[in-house]
Amino acid sequence: MKELFIIRHGETEWNVQQRMQGRLDSPLTEQGRSQADAHGTLLKSLGGLDRIWVSPAGRTTETAYIINSYAQATMEFAEPLLERDCGDWGGLTLNEIQDQYPEAWAARLQDAYLHKPPNGENLHDMLLRVHEFLDDLFGLDWARIGLITHGVMSKVILKYYLGLSEVECTRVRHPNDLLYRLTFHPELIESHHYINGQGPVDGLLRSDVALANLPQSQ
Repeated sequence: MKELFIIRHGETEWNVQQRMQGRLDSPLTEQGRSQADAHGTLLKSLGGLDRIWVSPAGRTTETAYIINSYAQATMEFAEPLLERDCGDWGGLTLNEIQDQYPEAWAARLQDAYLHKPPNGENLHDMLLRVHEFLDDLFGLDWARIGLITHGVMSKVILKYYLGLSEVECTRVRHPNDLLYRLTFHPELIESHHYINGQGPVDGLLRSDVALANLPQSQ
């Protein structure tokens, strides 16, 4: 049996401003550091981790070092875990995007999975660049590992392992204070989540409508 923990970075300054980060960056807020601390405390109470793979973005790296002060795992960086490339939308607030790119924003509302920001990636592109990394994980010797990544990439990883449809993928939510745990049995994969160190709660956190229709920064 293997356990995989999927962890989003803590809250950042641009998350608070509802500004698209993508391949750009901003530092964790005090709340974000507290969220990372809660994840680390939880993982330590659950027995720690064997290994951690981390997106090399600044906000995920900062989160990882806080978490690993508790987990005490071997830590490696993995570029496939980087967030969606938001292209021309990077650094803009959601309101600015809607004002400057009304047609592209309307297209996003119609199909959050396949829509690409101008000069950016869609979720299918992200799946293509991460699937080999996710495959290779299972050729390694581990029992409990963590992936420290981003909100949109987390949805893509969950789609890959759980076989979610495109619409189901867009409806998954991964706020900064939430941690997903997948438990791999011979015949099935169990999913649970913890919020601010509390749980487990069965299944995934989902919205009632496709996330295309909800304002979110990345």
